[in-house]
Amino acid sequence: MKLRYFRPKKQKKGLLYQVFVVVAIIQVALLLAFGGMVVTQSIIQEENAMKAPPPVENVEPVKQEHEVRVEQTQRRSQRLNRKISVANPTQINTPNVDIQLPGGMGTGVGIATVTNQSIKGDFDITMTTVNVMDVKSKTERVLICIDTSPRLMTDERGGLQTYQAIREDISKVVSGLPSTVLFNLMSFSTHTGPRMSFFQPTLIAATDANKEAALKWIAPLNIDLKTMGVHGPQYQLRYPFMPIPPSSRYFNAGVATIYRIYQAALEQGADTIYFLVTDWNDPDDLKVAWTDAETTNFQRLQERAEKERQRKMKAAGWSDEKQSEYELKEAEARAEGIKKARDWIKKENETRAKKGQSLYVGTPEQAMMEQKLYVAPKERPPSINVKQPVPKFKSYGYKGLFDFYAKPLAKEVYFDKKMKWPTVNIIMFVGADEKPDPKKVALIRTFTSRQNGKSRTLVGLNAVGDSAARLEAEKAEQAEKEKASKSAKRSSKKTAKK
Repeated sequence: MKLRYFRPKKQKKGLLYQVFVVVAIIQVALLLAFGGMVVTQSIIQEENAMKAPPPVENVEPVKQEHEVRVEQTQRRSQRLNRKISVANPTQINTPNVDIQLPGGMGTGVGIATVTNQSIKGDFDITMTTVNVMDVKSKTERVLICIDTSPRLMTDERGGLQTYQAIREDISKVVSGLPSTVLFNLMSFSTHTGPRMSFFQPTLIAATDANKEAALKWIAPLNIDLKTMGVHGPQYQLRYPFMPIPPSSRYFNAGVATIYRIYQAALEQGADTIYFLVTDWNDPDDLKVAWTDAETTNFQRLQERAEKERQRKMKAAGWSDEKQSEYELKEAEARAEGIKKARDWIKKENETRAKKGQSLYVGTPEQAMMEQKLYVAPKERPPSINVKQPVPKFKSYGYKGLFDFYAKPLAKEVYFDKKMKWPTVNIIMFVGADEKPDPKKVALIRTFTSRQNGKSRTLVGLNAVGDSAARLEAEKAEQAEKEKASKSAKRSSKKTAKK
């Protein structure tokens, strides 16, 4: 049997192709015929329109009425064309103004505002200078973060009186803000982990109503021992926090607490941020989390060391039963120490209240250790030397810290909205009988300078108060002295001439 293959190039034109050609020819012929009929009818109608009307019809009245109407319409349209002249709108020169609304604006107490933009344009906008405890910054969007931890109200730092001065200072700053500035307030605590709460969810305009509401929000902060700490809903970070190792004896995750608060402040989108704190941690103390492989390897080393420790403990006569008994006695001793510490705090504050002194604001745990109220069990586990594996973590440092925040937080909150990275100022409080740690002072100075900010360390209660007013008083006093000095020089010159 002979096979045949289909070869398109060698096939002759099929029947379907011939049908298409015939249909196309018919359509063209019909189109020409129909077009010719339409043209012929149009010409014939135009010739019939030129014929005179039949003699039996009298159409003179209608013809006259028609002629009058046409003439009136033409005259009206000519009169309008002479009186109205429309200019070309594209020839009008208008000023080119580029306006964007203030960034991060939310719904405030007094007025509703627009969100997530910034004030920029071809015209000049005067920046407002904000002065918080003699640290000045020019700003359009300001956020003030206030530490409400008990550490800020210890005896060394002036107790509750110190916080009264802080409330007064912040209240005066808020009252002096012009309506063109956007602002917000945050209270935070590092006492039992990061806790933070905002006055408003976002930055709001400094209207009279909003400022009045802010003053009411400030007023109860740490006003007594019952209202200490953060009030209001706990703020949850909108962006993931930097990966760090879990807390253990090798790494204290608490060093990252202040940076969770720092991130919450960044998420507001302010151009100037103030932190009132008692401490600040070095970015080098922040460690990068391990990979799964690194974690697994370290767990194996720990298991080997634990087996070696148990072997040596048994060899020294310390059994698991003795260890359990010791842990129970240690817990009982600690509970007894806490109970004594609470009683001591109660009596101490009663005595201080009668004398008009500042109350003790430390925790029972702190009081127990300060007053030596904890008595450890006599029988303790034997000292066993076992080489423990030491984990090695990489540090974030300044570069790692800012590289982490550069994506995506900084990009979405600042750079995508054509806003610069914020200016960060830190004011640190130190006790009256404490010497400022040079390392801490250098740390906050370096941290703020890398963000175009300033730092200040306040020692004791005397350094806190209406700093702006005090500074102005000092300037006025200095000016008065210079004036008196010039007057004395003039008098001496006159006396010498005589």
